[in-house]
Amino acid sequence: MTALDRQTLLDLIAREGLVTGIIDEAVQITPNGVELSLQKVYRFEEAGLVDFDNTERRIPEYEEIVPAGNRYSLSPGAYLVTYNETVHLPLDLIAIGRPRSSLLRSGVTIESAVWDAGYEGRSRGLLTVFNPHGFVVTKNARLLHLVFIQLKRKTKPYQGAYQKET
Repeated sequence: MTALDRQTLLDLIAREGLVTGIIDEAVQITPNGVELSLQKVYRFEEAGLVDFDNTERRIPEYEEIVPAGNRYSLSPGAYLVTYNETVHLPLDLIAIGRPRSSLLRSGVTIESAVWDAGYEGRSRGLLTVFNPHGFVVTKNARLLHLVFIQLKRKTKPYQGAYQKET
């Protein structure tokens, strides 16, 4: 497996639409990945439930938080976020998301599951504010650094519940 470099990402974005909805390629495409930016923030309204075979899975309801101008003032806690960008992974690429270091230095992190080969959609992430003083984030702020990894061979496409989400 090999992580993709900036020029390879630029080529795949131009040729195959690997990531669409990028606000500014010069800023968001880094030497080692693509930074995804904030579209919306949601507050969890109830508990979720997961089980082994998803027969009882229940994703919690959530409510969109309306920003003040273009700023979200978040208290400590967990939030669901939606990104501006849409990802279209071919069958020989996966992606792994990591928080930008500015978040960590602010007492905040963002979590993401593995992005499976064949996944398409505008994904969501879990933004967690650990800073006891809260966190202010603006609409379109860059949050998640997505690193793309080339597989040795093509695989079956992702066919889970979140295919083509949002």
